[in-house]
Amino acid sequence: MTSPTSHLPAAGIDFGATLVKAVILPDPRTHDGMRTFLAPEADTSGLDRFLRRGPFASVGVVGGGARRWASGDGALFAVEAVDEFAAWGVGEKFLLDTAPFVPSRPHLLVSLGTGTSILAVDAAGRVARVGGTALGGGTLRGLGRLLLGEDGHEKLIALARGGDRRKVDLLVGDVYGPGEISLNVDLTAANFGKVASTERHDLANALCGLLGENVALLAGSLARSISGGETIDVVYGGSTLRGHDVLRGILEHVTGLAGARARFLPNGEFAGAVGAMHLALARRGS
Repeated sequence: MTSPTSHLPAAGIDFGATLVKAVILPDPRTHDGMRTFLAPEADTSGLDRFLRRGPFASVGVVGGGARRWASGDGALFAVEAVDEFAAWGVGEKFLLDTAPFVPSRPHLLVSLGTGTSILAVDAAGRVARVGGTALGGGTLRGLGRLLLGEDGHEKLIALARGGDRRKVDLLVGDVYGPGEISLNVDLTAANFGKVASTERHDLANALCGLLGENVALLAGSLARSISGGETIDVVYGGSTLRGHDVLRGILEHVTGLAGARARFLPNGEFAGAVGAMHLALARRGS
């Protein structure tokens, strides 16, 4: 039987520690025409304006402020607070429809937001959190503010593009001579262990290395633990990767060195919001 609200658009909101991400689907049966909203989490007026495109069949909410928002003044919408990791798994499934790849099964799904969570997706599509790290976009912004006097996402990316972290990081080749150790001499021995340059571009590039190398090494180690000896995919998403070609390049390179294969989820910053929307619709039978 068709739900009386099935003809209405649906919405999903991901309340992150730094950003709020929201999506609206005019027709929940297809992702055609998906509208998106991304702003600092304090921008409640912008979110309110975005949601005036309702009414909605339902609004799924996830993240740190989700349950407070759902228990507040939700009279205009049927609001459903859902599990964050389940939402990421469902969101990935739908966003993969536009991806130029089909991920291995099993694979890892990495949510690189203010901090980082790592989820395992098994052969049946079940999702479970298997690890994470406090390193994330919050690390870039906080250290960027302290070291560079700059915490803007786009500005930090622009600075990093012109930098060389090898002038800041201590490399294996700085410690060992040729043939003295069975490691690539270009590998990082210690993030920020050299600091031969304090030029802003080099420091920004080194910040990306600090984040990207450590997240990728952790993800690669976890990938090996579930791979059964095969090379499997690590699918990266999250708002920290928005337009961040420097960080993507580091993740791709180091994930490969760690024995896995890096993939990047299209519109991955909206995975939680998309998943929350679909979970809320499923609960209401829409």
